[in-house]
Amino acid sequence: MTRIHEIDLLHQGVPGAISAWLVQSDASNVLIESGPASTLDTLRSELQRHGTDLDSLDALLLTHIHLDHAGAAWAMAQRHVPVYVHTKGAPHLLDPDKLNRSSRRIFGDRFENLWGPLRPCPKGSVHGVGDDHVVCAAGLRFRAVETHGHAGHHHAWHLLDVDDGAHCFVGDAAAMRLPGTSWITIPMPPPEFDLDAWLASIDRLERGPWGALHLTHCGIVHDIPDHLSQLRDAIKAQVAWICGTQDLSRDARRKAYKALLKQSATAFEVPEGLFEAHVSRGLLDMNLSGVDRAFPEGFCAMGNTP
Repeated sequence: MTRIHEIDLLHQGVPGAISAWLVQSDASNVLIESGPASTLDTLRSELQRHGTDLDSLDALLLTHIHLDHAGAAWAMAQRHVPVYVHTKGAPHLLDPDKLNRSSRRIFGDRFENLWGPLRPCPKGSVHGVGDDHVVCAAGLRFRAVETHGHAGHHHAWHLLDVDDGAHCFVGDAAAMRLPGTSWITIPMPPPEFDLDAWLASIDRLERGPWGALHLTHCGIVHDIPDHLSQLRDAIKAQVAWICGTQDLSRDARRKAYKALLKQSATAFEVPEGLFEAHVSRGLLDMNLSGVDRAFPEGFCAMGNTP
């Protein structure tokens, strides 16, 4: 029997901010997402609660190498746990110097507290995989589903051979859902945010055989058509809005963007405290920068995409 456990890593003490997923059978333990190194203690205690530990993992599957998903991968790789990730992301786990420098430039003094140490994975521990590659781990099989848009090195992982419906672990490809609500927030980071690629990934997820999407941020989506329809509409609307406000000052733009998102969240009855905990200044600035980088000429450069 296959068992799937969501592990809330309680990043920065916020419930539902970042999750990892533990897939267990009688013979195997597979972890999807390591989370950041700053939440390693929580990950250890939660694995122990489910009868396993870092040393007993048969595989670590990463959707992509952003620090909230893969920042602690080294802790498993050093224990000889095989790590599977997109071929474009694999070199950065072996030599994270560039990722480290760019992250420290963005987060400054907050880097260690937010993400913890970023260390290289030992050579031979990291396995780059491509689209449709099937990873076999002690009897469990997962198929890599290339889903670009949030990042150019992103996979979802489709769990095969289960009796209780098909499961897909989607990383950021299906965006983020606030805990206890159906409202979506969308991470659009520079330099890799690609609207057309993300829309194509949404189409691919919509066509898939799975009955549940397991989000890294956070929870399980069963109402897949409604969720993906909301995501498709929201990403188009937000990109158009951001492209149309490039003449505003940074502060004014951030304030107006937050008000736009709050209006949307209110329609989904999202409590104000929950909204404030998850819609951070970091998310707002990331999305403004990501869209500006993708569309430096603003709204006119978008053509008819939205």
